[in-house]
Amino acid sequence: MRLLLIIAILLSFRASAQDKNIAQFVIWEPKEGMEQAFEKGYQQHLQWHATNSDLWDWYGWYFISGPRDGQLLDATVDHTWADFDQRLKPAEDAADNQLHVHPFAKLKAVIKMEKIGSCGHNKGLQARFLRMITIDAWPLTNAINALSNVTGQLHAGCFYTYKVIDGGHLHQLILLLGYDSFSDLGKDANITELLEKQAGITLKEISSELLSFRKEMSRLHQ
Repeated sequence: MRLLLIIAILLSFRASAQDKNIAQFVIWEPKEGMEQAFEKGYQQHLQWHATNSDLWDWYGWYFISGPRDGQLLDATVDHTWADFDQRLKPAEDAADNQLHVHPFAKLKAVIKMEKIGSCGHNKGLQARFLRMITIDAWPLTNAINALSNVTGQLHAGCFYTYKVIDGGHLHQLILLLGYDSFSDLGKDANITELLEKQAGITLKEISSELLSFRKEMSRLHQ
């Protein structure tokens, strides 16, 4: 009986860990001429989270290539769906956000995604560069399997594969690749060719954007 209890507890912990795979990504576009005011206001909002002992981590990156160059991507990762029903003081959070952030930037997107693969830790999210590969493909199950095959052939220090659940195209997969140099990034320049070699998928569209991690626009516990 004791052995069965231990097994049940271990399985419960394992299931709990596996369920922490939901992320929220938010994209902000600073208003023209208000970039510095936006940064200051955003940092003030991060301080609200610190003052209220928020346990969530918040990552911040700027797009440095592609059509969203200059926009901020913030993210909180490794949550259960239930976590979003129990957010810290949501009304006060929204009010502070409205006061310090919204006057200086346009809210472009709020996207929830499910993590379906990774290198096993979050250190890569703080890499010098984060390459965002956005893939529209179907059938989705085949595309997920194909991307899993491809990530094993890449040179990135770490990878994170997400499936869009809400706020975007549901046939869309997001691959985040962490690099500390352009030399390392260049080793994976052939990712499109690697995907095209995978059987059983139709690639509708694939795009690449580069992001730069900004510690001062983040709030992390480690």
